[in-house]
Amino acid sequence: MLDRKVTMDLKKAFPFVAELGDKQENFFNSLYHQRLESGMILLDESRGCSGVILVLSGVIRIYKLSEDGKEITLYRIGRGETCVLTVACMLGTGDIPFPVAAAAEQVSDVVFIPIEIFKKYFFEIPSIQKFFFSSMSAKFYSLLGLLENVTFKRTSDRLEDFLITKTAGGTYPLYATHESIAAELGTAREVISRLLKEMEVKGQVSLHRGKIVLHQEEI
Repeated sequence: MLDRKVTMDLKKAFPFVAELGDKQENFFNSLYHQRLESGMILLDESRGCSGVILVLSGVIRIYKLSEDGKEITLYRIGRGETCVLTVACMLGTGDIPFPVAAAAEQVSDVVFIPIEIFKKYFFEIPSIQKFFFSSMSAKFYSLLGLLENVTFKRTSDRLEDFLITKTAGGTYPLYATHESIAAELGTAREVISRLLKEMEVKGQVSLHRGKIVLHQEEI
């Protein structure tokens, strides 16, 4: 059950809640709220799907982990968003494990909808269907873009694009480790370190401990 503050915040972040009508109170009584510390893992591939996440604040990173320990970030969800892969599990048949991992990148507040409650309201309330299908559409297009980049672009080009985006074209430094960048791009830390060193030799970046400065005029 949610307290009044969380309930009010949920209504602001997720407009479909206002269209639940006389079912709203029962819906709220079925949910539970959790504050997540930075780095906390919510879900991984060893667990079955038990509920749907609604994010009230913070950022949750959704990523895939390979057998040899490499990661690739699939997408992130923030306030007013949900994890669409969790929804896909909910709508499947049988006990389907969560296909990826989810972890809080910063302190985050989330609300969980238990699986049976989600299924009940999803099939009864058109506004809920509209919200979740819209969310799935947006994230799937994002995943298609990621697949295209990984398949058809060189890692060096993807790294340059990443640095330009994260530094606003060199306006701000990027505070990140080579390991975290590798996890973002789905490659090995050694590959990122080598490519960054090559960029430094060309004058495209300045490398410092935990910080990268981009010189876009050299790219």
